[in-house]
Amino acid sequence: MTERLEIAPFTADAIDAMLGGDAARLEALTSARFRRPLTPPPLTEAVLPMVRDRLRADPGQEGWWTWLAILREGRDCVGSLGFGGPPDGEGTIMIGYATYPGFERRGLATEAVAALVGWALAQPLVQRVCASIPPGNTGALGVAQRVGMRQIGTIWEEDVDEVLLYAIDR
Repeated sequence: MTERLEIAPFTADAIDAMLGGDAARLEALTSARFRRPLTPPPLTEAVLPMVRDRLRADPGQEGWWTWLAILREGRDCVGSLGFGGPPDGEGTIMIGYATYPGFERRGLATEAVAALVGWALAQPLVQRVCASIPPGNTGALGVAQRVGMRQIGTIWEEDVDEVLLYAIDR
């Protein structure tokens, strides 16, 4: 919970409802409102089936995947954020985040990411939270910087090419 947002794990059942286009079930499961037509949060459509399957196989991984950012007032889902799975052997996790169109430039992504980074760094196995960000994505770069992340290098990603690697340590 933040001042304006509830940050809640996107459960396997809720993902099923989203992927199946069942808005009534999705809203009942999440206590949030979603835009019509129902569409997955930005940048998640391709990964949601895999996330759902992993959560079904190992429910203990909830929290290490996708979360929803929901306005406390009005209960609108403003976007999603999350990790690419549990921490690796060095205690590093990757975070990603995006807002639905119309919710940008209000500080909501920064508020949500700050809360989730704080949660992650409080977990015993997490030493570092990283974000890979394309150089031209000024919104995502600003969020990373505002939550205390600093550029530590660059990495190559198959679909994007070279991206900036930001991190914050415990």
